[in-house]
Amino acid sequence: MLTLDAIAVRSTRNDPAAFAATIKAVAARTDLPLILCTTNTAVMAEGLCDIAKRRPLICAATKENWSAMADLALRYNCPLVVSAPGDIALLRSLTKTLTAYGVRDLVLDPGTFVDPGISETLHMFTAIRWAVFREHDDLLGYPLLGIPLTAWLSSEISRNTIAWKEACAASMLITRYADLLILHSTEGWVLLPQLIWRFNIYTDPRKPVSVDSGVREFGSPDRNSPVLVTTNYALTYFTVESDIKAAHVTCYLVVIDTGGISVESAVAGRYLTPELIANALREYHVDQLVSHRYVIIPGLASRLSGDTEEASGWQVIVGPKDSSGIAQMILDNWPPAKH
Repeated sequence: MLTLDAIAVRSTRNDPAAFAATIKAVAARTDLPLILCTTNTAVMAEGLCDIAKRRPLICAATKENWSAMADLALRYNCPLVVSAPGDIALLRSLTKTLTAYGVRDLVLDPGTFVDPGISETLHMFTAIRWAVFREHDDLLGYPLLGIPLTAWLSSEISRNTIAWKEACAASMLITRYADLLILHSTEGWVLLPQLIWRFNIYTDPRKPVSVDSGVREFGSPDRNSPVLVTTNYALTYFTVESDIKAAHVTCYLVVIDTGGISVESAVAGRYLTPELIANALREYHVDQLVSHRYVIIPGLASRLSGDTEEASGWQVIVGPKDSSGIAQMILDNWPPAKH
């Protein structure tokens, strides 16, 4: 499941009572971690009163307010954001001062400039990580906070254009080592790229994303339920899974290890062969799950049907080329007419 991880509450009115009331209302509706955003220490103090036990992230300490914010962080045992937009030297200095003051849980905000300034932002994030891994600068080794919502400070009139810039900045910051992002937009087309990219950022591009092989059950299959075959390429599997669930199909799905390669490519490269299908049916004891001997293979693997029957002893039904047709195919052809 792809979800958001935290909720940020930002003070725009510098009203302590309004800030506290908003935070209290949000906290009552979610168990997600909270980020409290204001540089006004009086507003922050009021906001922390009722939810300090949840250890929200305090955002942020600056060169003007660092002492008061540090006191709040220490009093309530909360993590603290150190902010010095556009000034890595100042960011490092503040971090050194705060750690000496006794604050240990820090997050660094080097500033997020979107329009204009995205190139400067990417340079700063890269330079900070370079300093840590190449120059062993521990003071800059804390998590990095990116704030793409600053795109909304632009003079641009079109809301869609601003949201697009925010989405682009967020994706670039994920690539450039940001550990936490605060966005303003809630539209799916803005958030989905970030969630997908976050999910994939640590995968090896040389190795296809795959799922575990084996037998999956959908619904409450019995000994008369159909048996389908697919590969363990993640995109193929999750597409098939989604179509089966959406159509409420009750079946067994045999997922074959093809090295994370899709059906058509696996057939062409002989990563999906009649012998592999036969071996999978035997290895996973599918014959003990059902009383029939019919197996449905993907339409894109239709040329394997005859050899699969010989290798496995099962009768093969060629399914649709697109998994969206599985439900109708089973409705029309299951149970199969006995020969």
